[in-house]
Amino acid sequence: MPVYLLHGFRWPRSAIRVHIILNNIDDAAAEWISSSTTSAALLESLRKLHPEILSALPNLQFIEQYDPADTSPAATSQPYAFVADKVEKCGLSVDVGEEIGKGVGAEGWAALVELRDQLAKGEKVGWWVVYNGDEERWAPKEDEDEGEEEGEKRLVVGLSWRLDDIWPGGGLIIIQEPVGRKSSSRGTFKNLLRKKGSTQKLH
Repeated sequence: MPVYLLHGFRWPRSAIRVHIILNNIDDAAAEWISSSTTSAALLESLRKLHPEILSALPNLQFIEQYDPADTSPAATSQPYAFVADKVEKCGLSVDVGEEIGKGVGAEGWAALVELRDQLAKGEKVGWWVVYNGDEERWAPKEDEDEGEEEGEKRLVVGLSWRLDDIWPGGGLIIIQEPVGRKSSSRGTFKNLLRKKGSTQKLH
């Protein structure tokens, strides 16, 4: 269950879908852009559209949020993903001040702001803490027996809290996602589509 400290901005899901459709990105899955296939396809698209911007952002990544406990229909598609030029995976603890103190270069900052204006104008560029509960997004196949472990897939969902004014000039977001669970039942998956999720803003 990795936790990330990242520098970037939120990309609304609706804008992600529009980008994929308008640019005919057949290999991209709009609901989970952190997968290797979708990430590679989106990066290639952005390089073609904005070569100068992307040349200044060599480590650009896409991060998704996920809460394994949220089994609501709404949670299967989160309202946004994250576009980040700097991502640090946190261990048991991390010195947030030290990581943020390293900062980002002026050229990289300017490029990220310009990319934000192209993809998600009005979204905040800053530091975020993201909790990711299951990066693989497994979901059971329709023809599998309930409880079967081999070949199962699970669909994961997300939940995030926006923590304003915790860091001067920045914010913290906690995002969740489960990792490493390879078994799931059809009953569990159906529950994913039944419960209603929640998004909570903290002050």
